[in-house]
Amino acid sequence: MTQPDWPTQLTVRVVDALRRYRKERGLSAQDVADACAALGHEIPRSLIANLENGRRASIDLAEFLVLARVLDVPPVALLFPPDSAAAVEVLPGQTVSMWDAIAWVTGEDEHLHSVAVGSPYEALERLRNYQMMVLTTVQTHTLAKDRRQRAAMATDPAERAAALDIAANFQELAKQDRRDLLRLRDHLRVLGVEPPPLPPELAETPSDPERPAVGETAQEPLELSETGRAARRRAATARAQTKERDGDGLHRAPRRQMPDQ
Repeated sequence: MTQPDWPTQLTVRVVDALRRYRKERGLSAQDVADACAALGHEIPRSLIANLENGRRASIDLAEFLVLARVLDVPPVALLFPPDSAAAVEVLPGQTVSMWDAIAWVTGEDEHLHSVAVGSPYEALERLRNYQMMVLTTVQTHTLAKDRRQRAAMATDPAERAAALDIAANFQELAKQDRRDLLRLRDHLRVLGVEPPPLPPELAETPSDPERPAVGETAQEPLELSETGRAARRRAATARAQTKERDGDGLHRAPRRQMPDQ
């Protein structure tokens, strides 16, 4: 039996994924067509049916992106479904693991490349690290708020003092994370990239007390490697969490001796 050529295999893989996600979401072909029209790009029900029935052998880029949005699926998961075959023909005659194919499309195969300054790989890495830093800063601010609430609820004076000590540690960590984030945002602006708005709890102001000093960003660009930063955050959080004693959910402050229960 003749094997289908690479473009046909690619279309079949995408359409199979589209059909599966459509059915999982309980949508008819008409439902999908209506949603595509609502997004501003009409894809008739007949076209969707022809794709799924194999009567149409290709899908254009605009259709691909709109259908991915309608079905609430990352586009890469349609190209290379992570829960399907272990290997895939990513280009004609080039078969790689599904994970390597996904990494290539998302620009995360930098181990195969020298990430030159100004390259698309560097730009994608900068975006990923920025997103990671925002997430990390939100998490540390949430932890600091939680620790302040725990301290406020403590009735025993010694426990309250210990909780306040830990809350202060988390608050300092949150402030440092936010300062690093603001510094990175300023650095991105120096590079001509306007970062997206921050979550409300992290919103910046021109007179922000945590904003780095003028000139600091340009003279000392923030290291963008996520690995060391994430390790530092995890280590700091782990040190605080290892202070927990007696199973009461309170983290004990360093160098503070709690009374026997």
